[in-house]
Amino acid sequence: MVTTYSVPKHTEQVIPERMNLFKSLTLLALILGCFWLSQLGVNIIDSQFSTLSNGNNGWHFALKWTWVVSLAIINAILVMGLGILGHEAAHKGLFNNPFWNDFCGGIFISFLLIPFYSFKEFHLNHHRYTHIPGKDPEEPVNNHSAFLALTIGPLIGLGIHYKTLVEYLLSDSPKIRSQGWKDIGFISWIVIFYFYLIPLAHLSLVYTVFPLLVFLPFVFMVRNVSEHHGIPAQKAKSINSQLKVDSWMILSNPIMDWLWSNINYHQIHHRYPYLHYPYLPEVFTATKDEQPYIVINGYLSAVFQALSQKYYGSDTDIQGF
Repeated sequence: MVTTYSVPKHTEQVIPERMNLFKSLTLLALILGCFWLSQLGVNIIDSQFSTLSNGNNGWHFALKWTWVVSLAIINAILVMGLGILGHEAAHKGLFNNPFWNDFCGGIFISFLLIPFYSFKEFHLNHHRYTHIPGKDPEEPVNNHSAFLALTIGPLIGLGIHYKTLVEYLLSDSPKIRSQGWKDIGFISWIVIFYFYLIPLAHLSLVYTVFPLLVFLPFVFMVRNVSEHHGIPAQKAKSINSQLKVDSWMILSNPIMDWLWSNINYHQIHHRYPYLHYPYLPEVFTATKDEQPYIVINGYLSAVFQALSQKYYGSDTDIQGF
C-alpha cells in the first residue's frame, strides 16, 4: 500500500527546545573562541616578527591581517547562525514558553545589531507579501543590482529597523511602547557585550569586534541576496497561493545546514512558514518531485547568479533551475 506524504501541521510539530539550547550555547562558545583565537594568533605573529628585522614588516602585516580577516569571516558566519535562531523566535519556534522564546530571540538577533520586535514585524510582513512590488518590506533593501544590495543593503535595512524602533517608543499603545523598550534593552546588551565585556577579557576590539562588524553585513546580505534575487515579481492575488515559487532552494553542506538552521531550504520556509527548521529538509525530500522549486547549489553560486540579474527577474532567468 502506497502512502502519500503529508506535510506536518502546526499542531503535529515539536519545537526542538533542547537542540535550540544546545545550538545557541555552542554558537556562543564558538563566537567567543574565534575572538580568542584571533587575539592569540595576533600575539604569536607579533611576537615572532618582533625578533626579526624591519625588512619583514610587509609579511608581518599580511600574515597578521590574513589571520584576523579569516577569523572575522568565520565569526560572521557563526553570528549569522545565532541571528537565524532569533529568526526562529520570530516564528515562535525557539521555545514553547513565550517569555523565553522572545527573550532569547531578542538576545540572539541583537548580535546582528537588529532590534527583535522591529525585525519580527518586518519579517512577518515579508512573509505576507513576499516579492510583491510595493508591498514586500525587503524591497528597499534588495531592489538594486546584487552588488549594491550586498554593499548598501545592510545600511538601508538597519535604517528601517531603527526607524521602526523609534516609532515603537513613540507609540500610543502601551504594548508597542513596551516592545520598543525591550528592544532598547536587547541592543544595550549587545553594545555592552561587544564594547565592554570583550575588552574586559583582554581581547582587542581592533582584532575581534571591529573586523566582525565589517564583514557581518556582507555575510548577512550574501544569505539575503541568495533567497529571492532574480525571481519574477509576484502578484497580490497570489498571496494565498501555497505553491507559488517566490524563493530559491539553496543546496548547501551539512555544516552550513546546521549552523544556519536549514534556512537555505527557503522555499519550504516560505511555503510553510509555521514549520520548525528540522522539518524543512524532510518536506523537501518528500515533495521535490510533486511541487515546483527552483534549486541552486551553494550560496556562492546563488550570489554569482544574482550578479547578472535584476531583483525582479523574468521566467527566463529561472529556467533550468
